[in-house]
Amino acid sequence: MEGEAKRDQVRRRDRAYRALLIVASLAICSPTQADDNHGLRRGADPKQVSISGLSSGAAMALQYAVAHSSSIIGVGSVAGPTWDCAEGDLSRAMQVCLKGQGTPQAKTDVARQFAAAGKVDSLPGNTTSALKRSFVFQSPQDDVINPRSGQANVDFLTALTGVAPELDQGHSNDGSERAGHGIISPDGTDSCSGFGKTFVRRCGAEDNPAEILSTIYGGGMPDPSNRKAVPEADVWEFEQQLLIDAVRNEGASVSGDYVWWYQALQSTERQNLDLAPRGYIYVPTGVCGQDKPPCRVHVALHGCAQDPKLFAQKSGYNDWAEHYRTIIVYPAIKARQPWPWDYVLGAEPNPLGCWDWWGYLDPGTGGDRYLTKDAPQLKFIERIIAEVTKPLP
Repeated sequence: MEGEAKRDQVRRRDRAYRALLIVASLAICSPTQADDNHGLRRGADPKQVSISGLSSGAAMALQYAVAHSSSIIGVGSVAGPTWDCAEGDLSRAMQVCLKGQGTPQAKTDVARQFAAAGKVDSLPGNTTSALKRSFVFQSPQDDVINPRSGQANVDFLTALTGVAPELDQGHSNDGSERAGHGIISPDGTDSCSGFGKTFVRRCGAEDNPAEILSTIYGGGMPDPSNRKAVPEADVWEFEQQLLIDAVRNEGASVSGDYVWWYQALQSTERQNLDLAPRGYIYVPTGVCGQDKPPCRVHVALHGCAQDPKLFAQKSGYNDWAEHYRTIIVYPAIKARQPWPWDYVLGAEPNPLGCWDWWGYLDPGTGGDRYLTKDAPQLKFIERIIAEVTKPLP
């Protein structure tokens, strides 16, 4: 009897062990896993890279596209301020770029001066070499961004690229001309107008990501039937910290980091350049990967006060990724609450998790680094693109 009891105990243990193995194998194979053993390395086409964003993400997209205009082929700005609107000053950013107490200017001459000084990519013939396609969305009812920003962006991009961008100010048939601040997608979780919680809005058939990708990659507006709903679980996480550390090791730090006590007193978020521990990526595996032609890359940047993961899942870019054979990458910012030493250091908080479009990584300097190739967050995005376009092993 004792021997039989021991055998039963062994059998029960073996069944439990097999069950554990099954559960573990299911977890490993689950599409919710962040990594399929390639991480960011996707073998994408480095000559087919574009970028866009919403709000502060739109400002950062323009900053990156201008700084790297010889390698970025297209840019999209959705409800964003114009390039260099803030002039390195938070007060101006709030009053002119957001509250509309002035008229934003198309500072093409400043961009050309930067190019001549080597701060951004060169401009042969005073126009960009690769960057030729652009898209601007600006709702007249946007209650966050200066409503004159849309036209200023059009004027700026027309002069800088030599090609007029596609401009969308909304439409009466779907109510998008009355849209509040946000990106418009059929997946929108906010109503078209009024207060926004997620800033991903639904306005009939209006589809900003489809407009952006079709403008940049051609073919005209796609048939809505080609839109493929992507499960949220198919959006993977990727670790940003290694790339953050690499950028910092290059010396792209917050102004004043050369003083040891300044660095020691900074919050963790500010030491990490206000970048979040993880970002997100969607790879349309049916058309991208081993033994397939290289896919394109589009970097999509969330706006202030947005959940980066929700933006990656709901903004609508993924639904067109397979149609345009494009990998969508979503870098992420982490909100930075006020820090006790901010008042001593003169640092600026970032409680809404905005991209650095007014120079908060260079507090009190009035400098222009945030617009140049030396900007820490631009260097970070550059590293992401380098990883995604790295050849597959």
